[in-house]
Amino acid sequence: MRAETHPERAATAGALLRVVLAGACWASAAVLAKYAFEHGVAPVRLAEARVAVAGAALAPVLAWRRPELLRPPAGTWPALAGFGASVAAVNLTYYVAIDHLPVGVAISLQYTGPAMLLAATALLAARGRRGGDEVGRLAWVAAGLTLTGAVLVSRALEGLGGLDLPGLAAGLASAVLFATYLVTAERAGRRGAEPATTLFWGFLIAVAIWAVAAPWWSWPVPSLADPRVAAAVVGVGLVGTLVPFALAVGAVRVISAATAGIAATSEPVFAVMFAWVLLDQRLNLAQLAGAALVVAGVVLAQLASASRGAGGRRGRSGSRPGTGTPPPTRP
Repeated sequence: MRAETHPERAATAGALLRVVLAGACWASAAVLAKYAFEHGVAPVRLAEARVAVAGAALAPVLAWRRPELLRPPAGTWPALAGFGASVAAVNLTYYVAIDHLPVGVAISLQYTGPAMLLAATALLAARGRRGGDEVGRLAWVAAGLTLTGAVLVSRALEGLGGLDLPGLAAGLASAVLFATYLVTAERAGRRGAEPATTLFWGFLIAVAIWAVAAPWWSWPVPSLADPRVAAAVVGVGLVGTLVPFALAVGAVRVISAATAGIAATSEPVFAVMFAWVLLDQRLNLAQLAGAALVVAGVVLAQLASASRGAGGRRGRSGSRPGTGTPPPTRP
């Protein structure tokens, strides 16, 4: 038994690390996005371009190396459609929130998503619904620590005076969509879709939605004449979309979407760190305390995930010890 537990814990820790790295990627993309906004690329257009760039980079690699992954397994279409729609909408609502609210407030609103996931998971588990994860006290403490840390590190409380209804609605919508894309990615994996398949079809569906909502012929192409703007847009698509989404989607094959959401709360910490290093914006004592709370929350999330037991997950999904990858299930 002990020989099976250690690989399971290592897999869980590795999955959490991937989500933390995804948070670092999203944070670095925020700097690039800000530059693009200031040089003629509207938030809606950047949200549209980032999924197109990510999809355009992923498709030829899959077609060349793993063409079989271009075909989604039967029964995964609802989850893939939900994932693609969530990807299309989460960035838009987040950018709208930033446009109407101080950045710190917008980030903190989005990171109420993990707490929403924990609440929903707890309710499902309480009703005895099959497949609902058990949510322990450690998970709730982890969610509270990371959310409090995100508020402190992003200095959200200093921007409460700038709240308005459209921004508040957009921020809360981004939280719901953040939770939704983690859940739909997890569900696609449980039905047999590989992470690359989920990403490919998610990006393709998101591009199709954007093609209708904001036709490509009106995209501000002349702004790309500036090489730095073009590099920022490509960077947001690759570093801020393809890489972190791949890390997060792969992680929810091992840990629950709720646990992944807790770990993703590390993004505000990285955002402040990048601002400190690149923009010489110093951290105050409250921000340092917030960063420590986020780190503590991620560690507790790992402990909470491991405490649910490797045997429970294997019994539910039939995964191999140490892999955490569930086999296809029936629709």
